[in-house]
Amino acid sequence: MRVIRWLNQHFEEALLTIFLIIMVLVMGYQVAMRYIFNNSLPWSEELTRYLFVWSAFLSIAYCIKHHSSIKIDQILHLLPPVAQKVLLLLSKIISLAFFSYVLRYSFNVVQSTIKSGQLTPALQIPMYFVHYAAVVGFGLAVFRILESFVRVAAKNVEEEI
Repeated sequence: MRVIRWLNQHFEEALLTIFLIIMVLVMGYQVAMRYIFNNSLPWSEELTRYLFVWSAFLSIAYCIKHHSSIKIDQILHLLPPVAQKVLLLLSKIISLAFFSYVLRYSFNVVQSTIKSGQLTPALQIPMYFVHYAAVVGFGLAVFRILESFVRVAAKNVEEEI
């Protein structure tokens, strides 16, 4: 149970931190190889680019979990608590509908990429590994929205603002 609780609290942060460390180390190695040894690595920029793509999709769920999305709080604070709760739930329903919609189509993209058999140019890994970032990111976003939806419906609105 402790592992599940830890994963629920820190999954996105752990992966984002690991990806950032790998990106920094790989690009540092690339810079050293290029300027010190006058030799460029063909795979380093591609790996960094794909880790960045994964980081971008994972950060969607991270932002939802930490309520750091772009929003206007002033209007919300002027409303009575019941109206605040209704507005928050409405925004979460719209977000849930959007992320569920794009999740469905991200599966289609991955399936077509699997069928094509396309490989990345330098690393020669299947391209669908890169496209799975959308499935994982949007899936985690749906999960985090459902999680926050339950929190708003059951608790005080102030925790979600």
